[in-house]
Amino acid sequence: MKNHLGSANTTFLQFKANTFLVLIAICFTLSACTENPKDENETLGTSTPNGFFGNMQSSDAFTPVKRGYTVAIPRDHMSHPDFQLEWWYLTFVLSAEDGQEFGLQYTLFRFNTELNAPPSVKVNAENSAEVNANNHIAKNWTNGQQWMGHASLHTAEQHYFEERFASGGVGNAYVNQQPFTTVIDDWAWKAAQAEVQTGAESKAMFPSVLKVAFGQSSTHHPVRINGKIPTTAADSLSELNDAPSVSAVKVSLNLDTYGPFIKQGDNGYSKKTQDERLRSYYYSQPFINAKGTLNIEGNSVRVTGKGWFDHEWTSHLANSEAMGWDWFSLHLDDGSKLMAFRMHAMNENMKNSTSKHSEIFTTASYIAKNGTKETIDQANVSITPISYETINEGESPRSVPTAWRIQIPEKDIDLSIRPFKESQWNNSLFPYYEGRVEIKGSHSGNGFMELTGY
Repeated sequence: MKNHLGSANTTFLQFKANTFLVLIAICFTLSACTENPKDENETLGTSTPNGFFGNMQSSDAFTPVKRGYTVAIPRDHMSHPDFQLEWWYLTFVLSAEDGQEFGLQYTLFRFNTELNAPPSVKVNAENSAEVNANNHIAKNWTNGQQWMGHASLHTAEQHYFEERFASGGVGNAYVNQQPFTTVIDDWAWKAAQAEVQTGAESKAMFPSVLKVAFGQSSTHHPVRINGKIPTTAADSLSELNDAPSVSAVKVSLNLDTYGPFIKQGDNGYSKKTQDERLRSYYYSQPFINAKGTLNIEGNSVRVTGKGWFDHEWTSHLANSEAMGWDWFSLHLDDGSKLMAFRMHAMNENMKNSTSKHSEIFTTASYIAKNGTKETIDQANVSITPISYETINEGESPRSVPTAWRIQIPEKDIDLSIRPFKESQWNNSLFPYYEGRVEIKGSHSGNGFMELTGY
């Protein structure tokens, strides 16, 4: 699916400003496109991840993830500009009164691309951008941070997706701490609480409102300006500015919580390999209630459902050793939650090997209905692909494991995970699978699955 822009004026006005960002990101992905090429005789259904963010390398210019750091809320809702990679990530399983089901995703990514700037310079630049963000005043053209936003909606029949890019320090992409706000262009997620009082830390992010408009109509009607279809690139800028929104999807959701934030791994320190060479800081809010409206191609529908928020930052995952991951966020019918992932990594012994099999690290977090979390180690969790789906988007078919079995015997968990629908693929600059799943087995339920590097 092609990337779609939400309005004609956004397309025109942001093209020049964002072209260099696309070029930077393409450089990041060049090695991902060429590294570990698929054997021509390889049978679909046997492939393994071969890189997601490309051959970006760790550097001393970025702050490392270390044990002993205390992930603190709400302090760490903020941006961490000295780290190489960061994301704020929301997923929703939604339903309407008439029985329609939806899967919604919103993600804001931040990349630090300024290798040579001293940490203090980067921090000051980022803070300056945040302080002045609401005024949309550019204090400098860029502060070394690049931003990428993704929005995706799956209905039973359609997929709407849009990808945006922006440069940090300009004023159209940022994360504010008070009130908590994430912005890229006109996409905004904003908390209701303007200032966080002592003892009210849980209110720093929720309640909040998510508003995004994105995607192109599935009927692909040409954009009309003042009742006519533009015929040449010479149509005036004033006409473009007067163009009505062509976003197929408009989302307005009110979000609130009914349980605690969860610090993943060891108090927020999340190892991605057994030897911890790949690692991140990571916390979640899996207890989100969502209600609001989806306007899909002019048809407005009221929806309710459950949400899951992840915030993760690291300087160790955007390199060639991090080949990809299989990640699940699951809402179970007894009120408990399950986060589980398999990280695919390359080690020194594999770099010169012709084998396509990667080192796999598996872990999970079982979160009881009351919010108590238990980390499940690799020996006690099994995440096994059951069947594969061929994704035909892009230049060549991809074999992606979209049906899974997750077993945690000590919790009497034996789950069959199946996709909500076929082809839940985001054909973005960094292509990946992102979609709603349904659960059967020892528990029923639903949730989301993300598969990268395929």
